Amino acid sequence: MFGNKKKKRKVLRLLDDAADNFQFPMLDNGNLYLAASRLSVFCNDRDWAFVFEIFGFSPRAGQPDLSVQTIASSVENRNPRSNYASDEAYNNYLKHNQNYEFRSFFPIENDKLFSWGCQHTFLG
Repeated sequence: MFGNKKKKRKVLRLLDDAADNFQFPMLDNGNLYLAASRLSVFCNDRDWAFVFEIFGFSPRAGQPDLSVQTIASSVENRNPRSNYASDEAYNNYLKHNQNYEFRSFFPIENDKLFSWGCQHTFLG
């Protein structure tokens, strides 16, 4: 799937580095009641990517949470510079996350959740 042994070692090293740096998805996260997760894998002769989608309920936010974490040979559509306080912070983000990207989404806004008549959210 990942071609030669050198490429396989690089992929495994990046996955190990992601785990060591707490960038690998934590499916046993105590701050998220896991409802569903999905791993999509892409690979061709030049590029590869692992995309983790994790959906659950965040008791801290009091609403559903969806995160998408990508570990890939190259990452596009990066977080924009406007998300960072300075050029230095943005460049630091790019330097330390060359192969990683994280996005979090809130699929249901709280006001809509309660406008539907929902008074309690239960995931069991």
